[in-house]
Amino acid sequence: MRTHFWTSVFILAPVLVAMLVFATSIAHAQTEELLAEKVARLQTTAIRNKGIVDLESSTFDDVLAMPRNFSVVILFTAISSEFQCVPCKNFDPEYRLVASTWSKLSDKSRLFFGIIDFKKGQAIFQKFGMNSAPSVLYFSAGENQSDFDRYEFTRHGFKAEPFAAWLSAKSGVPLQVPRPFDFVAFASKLLSLLGMFIIGRFLYSQAGKILHSKHLWAAISLVRTRKQYNVVHSRHMWNQIRNPPYSMKGRDGSTGYIAAGFQNQFGLETQIIAVICRC
Repeated sequence: MRTHFWTSVFILAPVLVAMLVFATSIAHAQTEELLAEKVARLQTTAIRNKGIVDLESSTFDDVLAMPRNFSVVILFTAISSEFQCVPCKNFDPEYRLVASTWSKLSDKSRLFFGIIDFKKGQAIFQKFGMNSAPSVLYFSAGENQSDFDRYEFTRHGFKAEPFAAWLSAKSGVPLQVPRPFDFVAFASKLLSLLGMFIIGRFLYSQAGKILHSKHLWAAISLVRTRKQYNVVHSRHMWNQIRNPPYSMKGRDGSTGYIAAGFQNQFGLETQIIAVICRC
């Protein structure tokens, strides 16, 4: 009996091992097939949306589910108008510019760019303890959701270039962001320069007429006369109220016409100022 038992074991063991290896290979092949389908689905979505995969509470976990042979960077934002998140609106086009740049690489399946808005993913915001937006998390390939790196806006800012450099360091893929030409800013500056040129040329052509305009000089004279009148009138009123001496002799016996300091004046001083203003 014992000999028969060991004979059966020696016969069946290779068969069982072969069956186990076969089952494992089939499971691995099925996993690889499912993973390839997942990558293809994400690539199709990203290509259709300029490198962006829009996420919500129901699709977030599926994208990050294991196994996963690709990395994912996700922007947590609140772009809807009711939230009035100015930093979210400022960073959104910069994030999309980097995503669009990555989508043009030959090996773009190594990293996918996701965006989840608070309006569509409140449960995910609560899951990660998000109290503010925007926030960017980077999930490396093969890592669980609990293992991520956070992009520091206070250190790097909201521009596309430092964000691309941060992603290059994480993914190991050099990424240069070609910022598109800003036609609106260029047109605005061009129109401003053109307007200044037209105004300057008009003023230059009319300079002679302006300098010889009797209306201009009449207005200047009127303003100057008005100021002189105010000066003389204020001094005359001061004399009527304070009743100062007309003049005063100094210690050396000479007659003084201008009072010392800023708080006093003589009666004759007002008349001297009036004569000077008339001149």
